Amino acid sequence: MAGRARWLSLLLLALPAPAVARPTLDPARLALLGRYEVLVFSDPGIGGLERGKAICVIDATPNEVFRVATDYGKYKDFLPRIHESRVLSWDAVGPMVEIVIQLPWPVSQAWVSARYAHEQLPGEIYRVRFDLVRGSMKRYVGSIYIEPWDAGKTAVTYQLLVDPNAPATDSMINRGVRSTVKHFVQSLRQRVNDLHRLGYLHPAVAPTTQPRSSEAPGSSIGARR
Repeated sequence: MAGRARWLSLLLLALPAPAVARPTLDPARLALLGRYEVLVFSDPGIGGLERGKAICVIDATPNEVFRVATDYGKYKDFLPRIHESRVLSWDAVGPMVEIVIQLPWPVSQAWVSARYAHEQLPGEIYRVRFDLVRGSMKRYVGSIYIEPWDAGKTAVTYQLLVDPNAPATDSMINRGVRSTVKHFVQSLRQRVNDLHRLGYLHPAVAPTTQPRSSEAPGSSIGARR
């Protein structure tokens, strides 16, 4: 198992994943971010497809944001267009997650099984990378970068590159990706705020057991509901 986990980790490192860090921002954009604006960018991806990026600040600790962002089984409860989400398996690298997505015409419904890799870096920074293993899309690769912003505040950078394998123009796909990354960070922030307000999100407690194969690390969030 340890050898397989190491092989998967090396494979994910070798995949053409986007840069997994927050882009450098000028003072004006940093000021916007500090006022809770959502910043959206695009970088060249593959062919005519672009890599969408969105950044926002959330009133929570990085660990709290990480636990909500990796609660994959609950994605269907708070992310737009997610029809179904579940963890298929779990190993030392991270989970295999299946997601069913309702997309606008001409794509309609799409599904992916993606391998997620979790890292905790020095300075209370969390990095999540994911890449397509199988599904109806040609490409589904991205990352979530979670870092301290200020006392009790966290900056989240979400990046996504998608090829839906559908008769859509590059410009249509790129617009859709920019909208998706923006809505992801907005919905994540709202989810964290809601869980705080309801008293379901609380400081982390050191785990005593490895998560079961059917669970994501944050699956205990909201267990009292």
